[in-house]
Amino acid sequence: MGTDTDVEVYIRKLATDLAYQIRAVEGLIDEIVWTLDSRSWRKDFYPQADYKGTRKQDSKLNWDNFSRATGEFKQILASKGVTISQLSGAEGDDLIYAWNTERQAAGRSTLILTGDRDLLQLVGRNESNNAHTIMYSPTHKKLYVPMGHKEWTEIEPSGDFFDVIRSSVTAASQAKKLIDIFAKRDSSLAIEVDPNRVKFTKVLTGDVGDNVSPAYWYTKTSKSGTTRTYGVSENKASQILDDFIKKHGTLNPMFLHSEEHIADLARILVRVINAKHMGLDQIIGNIKINTSLMVLDSRSIPEEILDAMFSHVESCMKSMNTQLSEIASKTKMLAGTKYLADSGSMKMSSSIFKGDDDTDNMSFITDKKNKGKVF
Repeated sequence: MGTDTDVEVYIRKLATDLAYQIRAVEGLIDEIVWTLDSRSWRKDFYPQADYKGTRKQDSKLNWDNFSRATGEFKQILASKGVTISQLSGAEGDDLIYAWNTERQAAGRSTLILTGDRDLLQLVGRNESNNAHTIMYSPTHKKLYVPMGHKEWTEIEPSGDFFDVIRSSVTAASQAKKLIDIFAKRDSSLAIEVDPNRVKFTKVLTGDVGDNVSPAYWYTKTSKSGTTRTYGVSENKASQILDDFIKKHGTLNPMFLHSEEHIADLARILVRVINAKHMGLDQIIGNIKINTSLMVLDSRSIPEEILDAMFSHVESCMKSMNTQLSEIASKTKMLAGTKYLADSGSMKMSSSIFKGDDDTDNMSFITDKKNKGKVF
């Protein structure tokens, strides 16, 4: 992204991809929230962890141009009524957690579009109001759904004609439609996710990308002088959790904040992987800090950050007014900007991207009175 033309092509690509995803869920969403990272509270609250400390910027990329492109695309989205959600101290993941929590409490289902597997811990279903959170990764073409998906989707509405009509606009029925759309579009297999198991697994295995070490690890130097680091693999984590479940029953995130359960989890870890390179107290401490760094939970996020996030979300919700028909087409999204290419050279540059569709015949809103939108 070294030239102005590169920036323009990149913005056109962003617009093309977003419009494509919106058209795919035509009539099933009512608002769009675009979350952005800020410096994480984790860096200040846990400086000893060196959170994300190993991430390096690619020197080959013009970061000034990248920032300019994303900033201008953000302004384009904001002009179309897309809610831009950013808060000092909070990462994008934190904000998605807050938005999802608020919507589920209100009985509204949510579709999360991201390639970030950290957010699998938010996939689920609110048993009290049947609001769903579904995650789709456009990059990997994978659809993640709550546990019990197969049984749930096979349940047919019962009762008279008016019961069927009412069921068609519930959050649950709209979520079913979303799952069906993505599954058919990309031949995606709906992958069932247990969000609590995701949380416990992350706490045990750590996260290389975020520079979070496993709950237990050690280094070993071979005779040739090569040093390797060993930790808790996902397979070992699965064995540990299976044993933990046999003793304590269904996984509950509250266990990660209970001294008794944390200690027991650490003891099971020691037994399963024959841990002899680290003391039990240190493993317990690692479980606690990993919970704080990686689990999206009201008990893990500091109260002041939590309050600020929910205040931010509540404030944004009062003025949400996404003009969905204006962003379901790249042409409409970029109308009035210099990024709506009209030169032959610009068209040639952008033609390398597949699906670069300028047509306006796929209107996103078919009936503005339709209720029960997903997101």
